Amino acid sequence: MKKKIVNFLFLILVGISFLVFAVGSGNDVTTNSNGKTDNYKLNDDITVKSSSGEYRVKFTNIYETSDRNQFSDKQANKVVIIEYEYENISKESDLNVSEMNFKLYDKDNNLLETYPADTKYGSGVSKGRKTTASVAYALNNDTNYIELEFYDNMFNSKPDFKVIFEW
Repeated sequence: MKKKIVNFLFLILVGISFLVFAVGSGNDVTTNSNGKTDNYKLNDDITVKSSSGEYRVKFTNIYETSDRNQFSDKQANKVVIIEYEYENISKESDLNVSEMNFKLYDKDNNLLETYPADTKYGSGVSKGRKTTASVAYALNNDTNYIELEFYDNMFNSKPDFKVIFEW
């Protein structure tokens, strides 16, 4: 009997936690410096306005590297590194934008995996502060096209915006 009550309370707690994540972190609008709210490209200033505050993201560079990690089991015809910057405009809590906020797809709609390369991990930044970061992905076709879906809340089913990279 005690085990059933504990399991029931656990399920209620999980349900409440999920509800808090789903309701409490919805974005109102995402725009760039031109006021667009559709797909973005390299060097667009993108402002994310969420219930917890506002922040800016800009993808500043994408390039291929010939470096390969000898210890990685991941296959990679190409390894691309994406550099970006982010700024905490008004969020009271620290802002950290990382690969956890991204889903990337190639031209054939294949989901890309991160690749263990020499990149710069982002850190949490307080209100009024900014930083830069980079992340590497394995690309296994010959196209020079990637579509990045950005999720302010990684538990959302719909991306907040998309960035198209062509090089």
